[in-house]
Amino acid sequence: MSHNYAFLEKQYLGFNRFGLVRRMVIMLFCFIFYFASDDTQGDTADLFFYIGIVILVMSGGAMLISHLETKIDGNKLVLSGPMTHRKVEMDIKGISDIKVEPYSKFLMNRPMFNLHKKDARRFYTHGIHCVAFNSPDGENIKLGTQRPEELKRALEKASA
Repeated sequence: MSHNYAFLEKQYLGFNRFGLVRRMVIMLFCFIFYFASDDTQGDTADLFFYIGIVILVMSGGAMLISHLETKIDGNKLVLSGPMTHRKVEMDIKGISDIKVEPYSKFLMNRPMFNLHKKDARRFYTHGIHCVAFNSPDGENIKLGTQRPEELKRALEKASA
């Protein structure tokens, strides 16, 4: 049975720039050490090659791990973290001051789900933009997304 949501987006953990750069640096170190090694009889160089391959496979597998799912279903904004088995539901009626802004001035941000930081609740996996709005409780919420304009329109339409 399919359900038609006003907005649906899934974000995957492996696409986060912070983790991706970290994995690539370690993998490159392993491959460079393997090719620069003069150890032809020992297994040390081979160990670095195998570790590099394992990191490469794990990085590809991380691209399949869902971290944040954003749904607008009627008058509810449902944020679920399948990896953490958490679900946050918010009533859209009464939200105000919806705007698209840069998520952070840093290039690499860690993924987070329902983090209370600097007077705001943050939900982020990857990307550079977020939709910021005030909840009916007066709480500031920053919701990272890959399609910020579409999410803003859906929130404005559902809150009207």
